[in-house]
Amino acid sequence: MPSLIPQSVSGGLYQDERLAMSVTADVGAQTHCTTQSATVVHSMAEHRHASQAVTISAAADAFVEYLPGPMILFPQAHLRTTLDIVLDPSATAIAGDAFLVHDPATRNQQFGSLMSETSVRRSDGRLLCRDRVRISSEERTLATPGVLHHFQAQGTVWVFSSSSIPELLEGLRATLNGVNGLYAGASTLPNQAGVWARFLASDALVLNRGFSAAWSVVRCILTGRGVEGRRKVGWL
Repeated sequence: MPSLIPQSVSGGLYQDERLAMSVTADVGAQTHCTTQSATVVHSMAEHRHASQAVTISAAADAFVEYLPGPMILFPQAHLRTTLDIVLDPSATAIAGDAFLVHDPATRNQQFGSLMSETSVRRSDGRLLCRDRVRISSEERTLATPGVLHHFQAQGTVWVFSSSSIPELLEGLRATLNGVNGLYAGASTLPNQAGVWARFLASDALVLNRGFSAAWSVVRCILTGRGVEGRRKVGWL
Protein backbone atom coordinates (compact mmCIF):
# COMPACT_ATOMS: atom_id res chain seq x y z
CA MET A 1 0.00 0.00 0.00
CA PRO A 2 1.64 3.29 -1.09
CA SER A 3 1.39 6.44 1.01
CA LEU A 4 0.26 9.66 -0.63
CA ILE A 5 1.43 12.81 1.21
CA PRO A 6 0.46 16.10 -0.48
CA GLN A 7 2.90 18.86 0.42
CA SER A 8 1.80 22.37 1.31
CA VAL A 9 3.70 25.28 -0.26
CA SER A 10 2.60 27.69 2.45
CA GLY A 11 2.61 27.83 6.23
CA GLY A 12 -0.98 26.71 6.66
CA LEU A 13 -4.39 27.98 5.59
CA TYR A 14 -4.99 31.71 5.14
CA GLN A 15 -8.16 33.73 4.59
CA ASP A 16 -9.81 33.40 1.18
CA GLU A 17 -7.81 30.31 0.24
CA ARG A 18 -9.84 27.65 -1.56
CA LEU A 19 -8.13 24.26 -1.57
CA ALA A 20 -9.39 21.11 -3.30
CA MET A 21 -8.08 17.57 -3.62
CA SER A 22 -9.44 14.49 -5.38
CA VAL A 23 -8.35 10.88 -4.79
CA THR A 24 -9.52 8.06 -7.07
CA ALA A 25 -8.81 4.40 -6.29
CA ASP A 26 -9.36 2.04 -9.22
CA VAL A 27 -10.54 -1.56 -8.96
CA GLY A 28 -8.55 -3.40 -6.30
CA ALA A 29 -6.29 -0.43 -5.55
CA GLN A 30 -5.02 0.40 -2.06
CA THR A 31 -3.67 3.69 -0.78
CA HIS A 32 -2.96 5.56 2.44
CA CYS A 33 -3.43 9.33 2.15
CA THR A 34 -2.23 11.70 4.85
CA THR A 35 -0.56 15.09 5.31
CA GLN A 36 2.99 15.96 6.29
CA SER A 37 1.82 17.38 9.63
CA ALA A 38 -1.00 19.23 11.31
CA THR A 39 -2.30 22.28 9.41
CA VAL A 40 -2.40 25.73 11.00
CA VAL A 41 -5.50 27.78 10.18
CA HIS A 42 -4.40 31.38 10.63
CA SER A 43 -6.34 34.34 12.00
CA MET A 44 -8.67 36.04 9.51
CA ALA A 45 -10.59 39.24 9.06
CA GLU A 46 -14.24 39.37 10.05
CA HIS A 47 -16.59 37.60 7.60
CA ARG A 48 -13.66 36.01 5.72
CA HIS A 49 -12.78 32.32 5.73
CA ALA A 50 -10.69 29.55 4.14
CA SER A 51 -12.13 26.38 2.66
CA GLN A 52 -10.97 22.88 1.83
CA ALA A 53 -12.86 20.32 -0.27
CA VAL A 54 -11.75 16.69 -0.56
CA THR A 55 -13.35 14.07 -2.82
CA ILE A 56 -12.57 10.35 -2.60
CA SER A 57 -13.81 7.76 -5.08
CA ALA A 58 -13.21 4.04 -4.49
CA ALA A 59 -14.05 1.41 -7.08
CA ALA A 60 -14.76 -2.29 -6.50
CA ASP A 61 -12.55 -3.97 -3.88
CA ALA A 62 -10.52 -0.79 -3.35
CA PHE A 63 -9.13 0.07 0.10
CA VAL A 64 -8.55 3.75 0.90
CA GLU A 65 -7.29 5.41 4.07
CA TYR A 66 -7.63 9.19 4.36
CA LEU A 67 -6.06 10.28 7.66
CA PRO A 68 -4.79 13.86 7.51
CA GLY A 69 -3.27 15.65 10.47
CA PRO A 70 -5.57 17.85 12.58
CA MET A 71 -6.49 21.44 11.83
CA ILE A 72 -5.05 23.86 14.40
CA LEU A 73 -7.48 26.77 14.75
CA PHE A 74 -5.80 30.04 15.69
CA PRO A 75 -7.75 32.99 17.16
CA GLN A 76 -10.33 34.31 14.68
CA ALA A 77 -9.71 31.44 12.25
CA HIS A 78 -12.74 30.65 10.08
CA LEU A 79 -12.70 27.31 8.26
CA ARG A 80 -15.14 25.48 5.98
CA THR A 81 -14.39 21.87 5.01
CA THR A 82 -16.18 19.19 3.01
CA LEU A 83 -15.34 15.53 2.53
CA ASP A 84 -17.29 13.66 -0.15
CA ILE A 85 -16.74 9.91 -0.44
CA VAL A 86 -18.16 7.75 -3.24
CA LEU A 87 -17.87 4.01 -2.65
CA ASP A 88 -18.56 0.86 -4.59
CA PRO A 89 -20.45 -1.61 -2.32
CA SER A 90 -17.33 -3.82 -2.13
CA ALA A 91 -14.91 -0.95 -1.41
CA THR A 92 -13.58 -0.01 2.03
CA ALA A 93 -12.57 3.42 3.31
CA ILE A 94 -11.18 4.68 6.61
CA ALA A 95 -11.35 8.44 7.10
CA GLY A 96 -10.38 10.78 9.90
CA ASP A 97 -11.02 14.40 10.77
CA ALA A 98 -9.88 16.48 13.72
CA PHE A 99 -9.33 19.98 15.00
CA LEU A 100 -7.80 21.59 18.05
CA VAL A 101 -7.67 25.16 19.27
CA HIS A 102 -4.52 27.15 19.98
CA ASP A 103 -3.91 30.67 21.22
CA PRO A 104 -0.17 31.31 20.68
CA ALA A 105 -0.27 34.66 22.50
CA THR A 106 -2.08 33.10 25.49
CA ARG A 107 -4.59 35.96 25.60
CA ASN A 108 -7.62 33.71 26.01
CA GLN A 109 -8.75 34.44 22.45
CA GLN A 110 -11.14 32.10 20.65
CA PHE A 111 -11.11 30.81 17.10
CA GLY A 112 -13.76 32.22 14.77
CA SER A 113 -15.81 29.35 13.38
CA LEU A 114 -15.65 25.85 11.97
CA MET A 115 -18.14 24.28 9.57
CA SER A 116 -17.46 20.72 8.46
CA GLU A 117 -19.52 18.30 6.37
CA THR A 118 -18.85 14.66 5.48
CA SER A 119 -21.04 12.80 2.97
CA VAL A 120 -20.87 9.19 1.80
CA ARG A 121 -22.60 7.90 -1.31
CA ARG A 122 -22.76 4.76 -3.38
CA SER A 123 -21.47 4.89 -6.94
CA ASP A 124 -25.08 5.22 -8.16
CA GLY A 125 -25.43 8.47 -6.19
CA ARG A 126 -27.47 7.10 -3.27
CA LEU A 127 -26.66 8.93 -0.04
CA LEU A 128 -25.68 6.58 2.79
CA CYS A 129 -24.92 9.06 5.55
CA ARG A 130 -23.98 12.67 6.21
CA ASP A 131 -22.46 14.38 9.21
CA ARG A 132 -22.30 18.12 9.83
CA VAL A 133 -20.39 20.01 12.52
CA ARG A 134 -20.73 23.71 13.24
CA ILE A 135 -19.11 25.48 16.16
CA SER A 136 -18.15 29.12 16.55
CA SER A 137 -16.99 31.76 18.99
CA GLU A 138 -20.64 32.70 19.43
CA GLU A 139 -20.65 29.99 22.11
CA ARG A 140 -18.58 32.54 24.05
CA THR A 141 -16.34 29.91 25.56
CA LEU A 142 -15.31 26.39 24.69
CA ALA A 143 -15.69 25.54 28.36
CA THR A 144 -19.47 25.79 28.09
CA PRO A 145 -21.03 22.45 29.14
CA GLY A 146 -22.40 20.65 26.09
CA VAL A 147 -19.99 22.39 23.69
CA LEU A 148 -16.44 21.17 24.39
CA HIS A 149 -16.31 21.62 28.17
CA HIS A 150 -12.59 21.65 29.09
CA PHE A 151 -11.44 19.65 26.07
CA GLN A 152 -9.25 21.38 23.50
CA ALA A 153 -9.44 18.88 20.63
CA GLN A 154 -12.06 16.87 18.79
CA GLY A 155 -11.64 13.98 16.38
CA THR A 156 -13.81 11.68 14.29
CA VAL A 157 -13.03 8.34 12.67
CA TRP A 158 -15.27 6.82 10.01
CA VAL A 159 -14.98 3.23 8.83
CA PHE A 160 -17.01 2.58 5.71
CA SER A 161 -17.31 -1.16 5.24
CA SER A 162 -20.25 -3.49 4.74
CA SER A 163 -18.47 -6.37 6.52
CA SER A 164 -17.32 -6.98 10.10
CA ILE A 165 -19.54 -4.20 11.46
CA PRO A 166 -20.14 -5.82 14.91
CA GLU A 167 -16.42 -6.56 15.31
CA LEU A 168 -15.47 -3.03 14.26
CA LEU A 169 -17.89 -1.46 16.72
CA GLU A 170 -16.77 -3.66 19.61
CA GLY A 171 -13.11 -3.10 18.79
CA LEU A 172 -13.45 0.68 18.61
CA ARG A 173 -15.35 0.92 21.88
CA ALA A 174 -12.92 -1.29 23.77
CA THR A 175 -9.83 0.43 22.37
CA LEU A 176 -10.96 4.02 22.88
CA ASN A 177 -12.16 3.22 26.39
CA GLY A 178 -8.56 2.34 27.23
CA VAL A 179 -7.07 5.72 26.23
CA ASN A 180 -6.63 7.99 29.25
CA GLY A 181 -7.82 11.56 28.83
CA LEU A 182 -10.22 10.69 26.02
CA TYR A 183 -14.00 11.09 26.09
CA ALA A 184 -15.28 8.91 23.25
CA GLY A 185 -18.29 7.19 21.79
CA ALA A 186 -18.80 4.83 18.84
CA SER A 187 -21.85 3.59 16.97
CA THR A 188 -22.97 2.10 13.67
CA LEU A 189 -23.69 4.27 10.64
CA PRO A 190 -27.05 4.36 8.82
CA ASN A 191 -27.79 2.05 5.87
CA GLN A 192 -25.16 -0.51 6.96
CA ALA A 193 -22.48 1.89 5.81
CA GLY A 194 -20.07 0.96 8.63
CA VAL A 195 -19.16 2.43 12.01
CA TRP A 196 -17.83 5.68 13.38
CA ALA A 197 -16.37 7.16 16.54
CA ARG A 198 -16.12 10.71 17.83
CA PHE A 199 -13.97 11.76 20.73
CA LEU A 200 -12.85 14.75 22.72
CA ALA A 201 -9.28 15.04 23.96
CA SER A 202 -7.58 17.22 26.53
CA ASP A 203 -4.67 18.01 24.20
CA ALA A 204 -2.98 17.05 20.93
CA LEU A 205 -1.02 14.17 22.46
CA VAL A 206 -4.16 12.48 23.74
CA LEU A 207 -5.83 13.13 20.37
CA ASN A 208 -2.97 11.37 18.59
CA ARG A 209 -3.13 8.41 20.94
CA GLY A 210 -6.86 8.08 20.35
CA PHE A 211 -6.54 8.16 16.57
CA SER A 212 -3.59 5.79 16.54
CA ALA A 213 -5.44 3.28 18.71
CA ALA A 214 -8.62 3.49 16.63
CA TRP A 215 -6.76 3.19 13.33
CA SER A 216 -4.71 0.22 14.53
CA VAL A 217 -7.65 -1.85 15.75
CA VAL A 218 -9.73 -1.09 12.65
CA ARG A 219 -6.87 -2.01 10.31
CA CYS A 220 -6.30 -5.30 12.16
CA ILE A 221 -9.98 -6.27 11.97
CA LEU A 222 -10.30 -5.43 8.27
CA THR A 223 -6.96 -6.72 6.98
CA GLY A 224 -5.41 -8.86 9.70
CA ARG A 225 -2.38 -6.54 9.75
CA GLY A 226 -1.43 -3.61 11.96
CA VAL A 227 0.01 -0.21 11.10
CA GLU A 228 3.58 -0.69 12.30
CA GLY A 229 6.60 -0.14 10.08
CA ARG A 230 5.33 2.74 7.95
CA ARG A 231 7.77 5.61 7.39
CA LYS A 232 5.04 8.23 7.75
CA VAL A 233 1.73 7.32 9.29
CA GLY A 234 -1.17 9.60 10.01
CA TRP A 235 -1.53 10.64 13.66
CA LEU A 236 1.91 9.39 14.72
